[in-house]
Amino acid sequence: DFWFDPRTLEIGAEAGGGQYGMSYDNHGRKYVCSNSHHIQAFMYDGRYAERNSFYNMPPALVDIAVDGPAAEVYRISPDEAWRVIRTKWRISGVVPGIVEGGGRPSGYFTAATGITIYRGNAWPEENLGDAFIGDAGSNLVHRKKIRPRGVEVFAERPPDEQKVEFLASSDNWFRPVNMANAPDGTLYICDMYREVIEHPWSLPDSIKKFLDLNSGSDRGRIYRVVPENFKQPKPVRLGKASTKELVATLENSNGWHRDTAARLIYERQDKAAIPLLEKLLKNSKSPLARLHALHALDGLSALKESIVLAALNDSDAFVREHAIKFSENYFHGGMSDQLRSTLTRLASDPEINVRYQLAFTLGEVKHHFFRPYGLATIARQDIESPWMQAAILSSLADDAGEVFTKLLPYPGIRNSKAGQEFLRQVVVLVGAKNKSEEIGKVLDFISRAPDQAQMFVLIRALAEGLQRNNNSLASAVSYANDFFSSASKTAGDDNANEATRVEAIHLLGLSSYAESGKTLLDLLNLKQPQALQLAAISALSRFNDPQVGTELINRWNELTPRLRSEAVSVLLARPERAAALLQAVESGAIRPSVLDSTQIKLLRDHADKEVRRLAVKVLAAKPASTRQQVMDSFIPALDLKGDAAHGKKIYEQLCLSCHRLGGEGYTLGPDLVTVKTAGKEKTLVNILDPNREVRPEFNSYVVETKNDDTLLGILANETATSVTLRQAYGKEDVIPRANIAKMQSQGNSLMPEGLEAGLRPQDLADLLEYIETAENK
Repeated sequence: DFWFDPRTLEIGAEAGGGQYGMSYDNHGRKYVCSNSHHIQAFMYDGRYAERNSFYNMPPALVDIAVDGPAAEVYRISPDEAWRVIRTKWRISGVVPGIVEGGGRPSGYFTAATGITIYRGNAWPEENLGDAFIGDAGSNLVHRKKIRPRGVEVFAERPPDEQKVEFLASSDNWFRPVNMANAPDGTLYICDMYREVIEHPWSLPDSIKKFLDLNSGSDRGRIYRVVPENFKQPKPVRLGKASTKELVATLENSNGWHRDTAARLIYERQDKAAIPLLEKLLKNSKSPLARLHALHALDGLSALKESIVLAALNDSDAFVREHAIKFSENYFHGGMSDQLRSTLTRLASDPEINVRYQLAFTLGEVKHHFFRPYGLATIARQDIESPWMQAAILSSLADDAGEVFTKLLPYPGIRNSKAGQEFLRQVVVLVGAKNKSEEIGKVLDFISRAPDQAQMFVLIRALAEGLQRNNNSLASAVSYANDFFSSASKTAGDDNANEATRVEAIHLLGLSSYAESGKTLLDLLNLKQPQALQLAAISALSRFNDPQVGTELINRWNELTPRLRSEAVSVLLARPERAAALLQAVESGAIRPSVLDSTQIKLLRDHADKEVRRLAVKVLAAKPASTRQQVMDSFIPALDLKGDAAHGKKIYEQLCLSCHRLGGEGYTLGPDLVTVKTAGKEKTLVNILDPNREVRPEFNSYVVETKNDDTLLGILANETATSVTLRQAYGKEDVIPRANIAKMQSQGNSLMPEGLEAGLRPQDLADLLEYIETAENK
């Protein structure tokens, strides 16, 4: 998205997304939707995401519907004949396209449009803040209640609309595409009114030739939704209102009136409004009026520090939250003692949304002693919130060491899982800044750490941070070898705690192949737990020495299937390793079946000429037509009674690495809870033919770096400075954009074809039964 100032014509980027429709609630939170993501909210302003180049913020846009992005909807109109035919053709493979809803032509969001938050005053107060979303394809308008949950919000169906929609029509031409809050306090609905509401590209020519895609282009309707016994208020002409009247209108309970009055005050730039707005901000009993007055004064360039200070002490949490944003205007010209003390006090504000905004705002303070105090104070209260952690870390471009020191005395931070993860990320920032005094404080704590695993975690975090700024642990810490020696000893100690050994192994990955290669390779034997072997392979992947690939191939027959999968990723990462892998395939030492279709495509299109030559020579491109044959052989699974207990075991073997279900697994592909309502037939298609339909967010990407690394995964996050690729088992690689030589979508899924190998139709029936019956946790 973007913002612009209509007076200065200044323009800038903003956190964005969505497809058709954007709306704000009364307190300024932004909501959007897209076809199959019917209600999404933004968690922070985009400007906060780019200021700390050593920390990657999570995506600002999140789905908030408790029933999933493509939730069930209850249309009352008949399914169009063309839609039914197209769905059948897609299922059978006659035409390409996404098969949704378990082969059902409807019954779920596929055309979410026009999301609007109701802000009027004609309806009962209980409807204020409800979200309304059209589904133009299903001839209905859906409603959600939005409720707070910490700094987040979630959306759920109203109790009286669990199996029905707020508005549905039996008319197939009813196409609600947008809504609007009206001057009379009601809700208007824009009905595009078309016979067909479908992108021409998604219609096969054999169907399209029988349809008139322009039918209804001369029609359209606007509906007004009113409560019973509604009395139309007298229209107002705010364009003719005086400045005094416009300011008074900011107290109106109808959001349209407040917004329009605020806009006109801004457009007129009448300075006579300033004292009236100041009086309104001081005396109005309406928190929303005070909020609008605050913004109107800013629009008139009349927001003095004294006014912001008063708003920071407002009884309403949302007014205080917005006042904190405006306080940023006074950070660069010298901050007054009163503003500093007020913001310091707000770090302990009883409302979490106030603390959340302050966590972001403190990052705008330049070189001030009260910033680390405020951030540490917030962290102590809200360490369990991942979003609060992100806000604080985004503000720690400086002072990470100071915040680390301030949090250490608190057992709730040191001993909790969330607290330990937060401290780890703070130490990464300490390493990235590479200030000797801050590093000294971290090392002092590490030397006293009662838990050896925690010591290894923090040393690794420090080393990773130093690497992000092109430094090393050895260059910053004179006795770095002592840590690596301790880690090597622990890694090879069969009597040590397994979790501690895993952390020690990961730390060795930050040394060198010459120093730690033998220790790590010795762990690749069947006597060692799988977790240790996986950690060893991950550590080896960090080394550029060509011997890494050779040694992994030499040990291939000793590796379990799970370890082989990890080893393949390591071998694909560098051209010399990829060439060694292909040579092993050519010699028969490794079977080509270990490579899935996505990896084969990567090798056949590789940037390295020799890798590409070998791949074309030894790897045949898999024909797409075989998938339908596989589908036909497993169709009987749909008629077999499934055993969920056995299905869970298959899930753990085949699916857990990429899909979450029943409180287990990792989120590389779709959460299986969100697809279980699609039905067994659709799920079977997805398992057996994963490339038949691939949503854009699950497309595989190849990133080639300037260091000659090749990484394969889905695009989990993008910022102005980095790209995050996610792989199986939750592994993520954050690649600085400055180090990216090439990035390209492969146009297919990371989910490999051939998962059914070795399975019977009964096994698939058991897996489908588990997916359909597993509880969401």
